[in-house]
Amino acid sequence: MNDTENHIARTEQVKSSHRIPLRRRLAYVTIIYLLFILLLLGVEVGTRLTMVHINSLDLFVVTSQQKAQVADAKQATIFEGDPLLLWRLKPNLDHFVWDFTVLSTNAQHLRSDRPLQTKQAGAIRIVCLGDSVTFGYRVPTVWPDKPNVYDREALPYPMLLEKELRAANPNKHIEVITMAVPGYTSHQGLAWLRRDIDQLKPDLLTISFGWNDASLSEVPDSEAIKTNWRAVAVRWLVDHSQAFAHATRWLRLKQTPSARVVRPASRVSEQDYLNNMMAMAELGRQKQAAVIILAAPYRDQVTNPAEAALMKRYREGLRSVSSQNGMPFLELPELTEAAYPANEGWFGELIHPNDMGHRLLTLELLKLLGQTRALGNLNILPLTP
Repeated sequence: MNDTENHIARTEQVKSSHRIPLRRRLAYVTIIYLLFILLLLGVEVGTRLTMVHINSLDLFVVTSQQKAQVADAKQATIFEGDPLLLWRLKPNLDHFVWDFTVLSTNAQHLRSDRPLQTKQAGAIRIVCLGDSVTFGYRVPTVWPDKPNVYDREALPYPMLLEKELRAANPNKHIEVITMAVPGYTSHQGLAWLRRDIDQLKPDLLTISFGWNDASLSEVPDSEAIKTNWRAVAVRWLVDHSQAFAHATRWLRLKQTPSARVVRPASRVSEQDYLNNMMAMAELGRQKQAAVIILAAPYRDQVTNPAEAALMKRYREGLRSVSSQNGMPFLELPELTEAAYPANEGWFGELIHPNDMGHRLLTLELLKLLGQTRALGNLNILPLTP
C-alpha cells in the first residue's frame, strides 16, 4: 500500500470516528422538537393565564354586515367561530331564547333536541339545507320575559315535515335534519355540504338560500370566506390557540387601513348564486339523494324596492336554471312579493315566514313529495293549511 492509499485510509478512519450514529442523531432531533413544543405550550399557557380571552368569532367575521348579523353582543349569544364557515351554532343549547326565538341545539351544532347519530339501516333521512328561513327564525315566537310561554305546535318546516311524515308512517324510522344557520349564503352552504354529505347520507336534500346572498356587503363572500385548505388551517389555529389569536389581532391592528373606495355589492353575485345552488343539487344527486330546490321567500316590494327587485331576479334565475337542469323547484306565490299585501299573514317580518308560513311551506312540500314520489312508497298524507 503506497503513502497515498495509507493517507486515504487514515482519513476515512478519522471521519468514521467522528460520525454521529443514526440513533443519536434521531435523539437530538427529537429533543429539539420536544423543546420547541414545550416552548409553544409555555407561550400558550402564559397567554391564557395573563391575557384576555379572544373569541375566534370576532376575528373570523370581518365585514360590518356579518358582524351585525352574528357577531355583535346581542347576536353572538348563540354563535361561535367555525374554521370553515366562519360561524356556526353553539352546541348543546337547551331551550335558549335568542331574538324572540326559543331553540335547542345538539353536540353537532344543529338546531335539534336530539344528537345526530349514524344513519341506521333502512332509515329515511331528509336534510334541509339553508339559512335563517330553514332554521326557523322566530318560530316559535317567544318573549324574553316569558321564556316558557309559547306555542309548542308552532314548528319550522323541517321539524313539522318530520312530525307529519312520522305520523303517516309509524313503522318507519324517519328523521329530518335542520342543516341551517342564520346568515349563511349559498357559498357557505356549498362548503358545508361538501364537508358533511358523506356523513349525513341523505335520501332527500332540500336547498333554500337567497336573501343573504343578495344582501349587500363591502366584501363578497368569495373573499371574506375563503374555503381553501390554507385559509381553513389558519382559522383552525386561531380557533384553538389563544397565542395565535392574539398574534393575529396584533398584526391586524398594525395594518394600515385601505384607502380604496368600498362599493357595496351582493355577498354572492347572481351568477355565483346560481352556480352554487346547482353545485349543491348536483352533489346531492351524485350521492343518490333526491333534490328539491326551494325559492327564497320575500314579503313585499314596498319596504325596500331595490332589494325586492334583486330578490325577484335571483329567484327567477334560480327557477330558470333549475328547469334547465331538471331539478324540482318549489315556489310558493303566497311567500313572494307578488302576493303582497294579501300575504302579510304568512310572514313575521319582511324576509321570514311566521309559523303559519312554515305550515304552508310544509303543506306544499308534502304535496310535491306525493307527486314526485321522491321518497318512494312512503305514505304522504295532506296537511291541514
